Amino acid sequence: MDKKALRAEIRRRKANCFTLELQCQSTKICEWILDDGVFWASHFILLYSPLPDEVDVSPLITAAYNAGKTVILPVVNGEDLILKLFNGYNEMTKGAFGISEPCGELFPIEKYPQIDLAIIPGMAFDNRRHRMGRGKGFYDRLLTHLPNAYKMGVCFDFQHFERIPSQEWDIEMDEVIK
Repeated sequence: MDKKALRAEIRRRKANCFTLELQCQSTKICEWILDDGVFWASHFILLYSPLPDEVDVSPLITAAYNAGKTVILPVVNGEDLILKLFNGYNEMTKGAFGISEPCGELFPIEKYPQIDLAIIPGMAFDNRRHRMGRGKGFYDRLLTHLPNAYKMGVCFDFQHFERIPSQEWDIEMDEVIK
């Protein structure tokens, strides 16, 4: 199946799921990550503001922020993602694609190597830890600047496949949680 057909299949599967079912799966994924030592050993954590059809990592944002970790969220800026510091939900605004984004200060690109954990959404993942996004390449470009980050992909169980189409330049996840 090519990427376009696979994305259409994922959208169909998401449409057939109840919101409560997706929230239950999100809760289980977050609990698993919170029980994992990688999360607690990290100091600079890249997370994301979830779209309604993505794994809701809001509990991870809250836990990391409350633990005094540096929480960084991506913001769409033209064709790229820039990173901003999360300073609480009261300092968020609606941005591109209706995504909540932080109003805080920019996390400078020269500090990207300090990010030690990146929790990344995707449309699909496979057993080889390949990730397929929504097709705009935002995360593909960002991940090249995170050389020291442990890359943890998160997805619902129906988004995980034995094998998905990939290119030689795709950056593999270190782990995929479903």
